[in-house]
Amino acid sequence: MNPARFEDTIVAVSTPPGRGGIGIVRLSGPQAVSIAASVFRPANTARNPLTQRSFTTCFGHVFDADHVIDEAILTVMRAPHTYTTQDVTEINCHGGIAPVRRTLELCLHAGARVADPGEFTMRAYYYGRIDLAQAEAVADIVNATTEAGRQAAVAQLGGALSGRIEEFRQRIIDLLVEVEASIDFVDQDIELVDTAEVAEFTRGIIADIDQLLATAHQGRVLRGGLRVTIAGRPNVGKSSLLNALLRANRAIVTEVPGTTRDVIEDVLTIGGLPVLLSDTAGVRDTDSPVEAEGVLRTRQAMAAADLVLLVVDSSEPLAEEDRQ
Repeated sequence: MNPARFEDTIVAVSTPPGRGGIGIVRLSGPQAVSIAASVFRPANTARNPLTQRSFTTCFGHVFDADHVIDEAILTVMRAPHTYTTQDVTEINCHGGIAPVRRTLELCLHAGARVADPGEFTMRAYYYGRIDLAQAEAVADIVNATTEAGRQAAVAQLGGALSGRIEEFRQRIIDLLVEVEASIDFVDQDIELVDTAEVAEFTRGIIADIDQLLATAHQGRVLRGGLRVTIAGRPNVGKSSLLNALLRANRAIVTEVPGTTRDVIEDVLTIGGLPVLLSDTAGVRDTDSPVEAEGVLRTRQAMAAADLVLLVVDSSEPLAEEDRQ
C-alpha cells in the first residue's frame, strides 16, 4: 500500500451490515473532524464539533443541506491518542440500512474516501501504535467464538507475544555484543565470555524459542478450533455419536449401511474450545462410484483432522475395515 494514502481521510461503517439499534460511521485522518462537522449539527447551537474536546460526545443530527437524516451522537478523538494515532470521529446514528448508508455517502461527498479493508488497523501499525502480532490479534478478537479464544487474542493484543519476541531479540543482541567483544578486544585487559559460555547461552535461547513455537498449534486451535473427524466402517453409529454430542438430530440415522455419503460438519464448544465435528461416510471397499467418492472424502477429512474418533461396533469382533 502507498504510504501517501495514509494521509487521506478515510470513512467506513464500523458496525455489521443490516438493521440494529446503532450504526457507527467512523472517520480517520487529517480532515476527520472537519468532515464530521460538515454533516453533523449539534442540538445545542453553542456546541461546535470543530472545537469539541477530545474523547467527548455531542448529541445532534446528521444533515443533508437542510434535510434531517437522523438523530446522532458525534464522538471526537484527537491525535495522537487514538486507535490510528490520527484524528478519529465516530457518528453514532440509528442502525437502519438507510440512515447509515446516507451518512456514509455524505462523508464521502464531503471529501473522505472509503477505507480499504483493514486500513484502520493498518494505519495503527504504520504509525507505530501496534506491531504485526497485535494487528493480527485484532482480527482474532473480532473472530473469536469462545471465551478461551477471546482471552488468548486479548493477551496478544496487550503485547504478550510481542514482549516475548522482544525479550529474545534483546538476549540475542547481548550475545552478539559478547561475541564481537571477544573478537575485537582480544588483546585488551577485560573479562570476556569463553566459547563454552557462548554455546550454553545460545542453547538457552534456542530452547526458549522452540518452547514458544511449540505453542503455535495451541494458538491455531484457539483461533480456528479443533478439527475432529468421526470415522469407521458403515453402520457402526458414527452419525448417532454426532447427534449425541450435538444434542440435535443433525445427521440422518437409519439401519441401512451407507446412509451418510458426504462429510457433515457442525461446531460445538468443549471446555471453552471450539470443536469442528465431522461425520463421514463409512470406510469400505465398494463398486458404487457415489459411495467411493464418499469414502475418498472421509480419508481426506481424516488426513486434515487434529483428532480422529474411530467408532467400532462392540457387539461383534473387529472387522477388516476396522483394522484398516
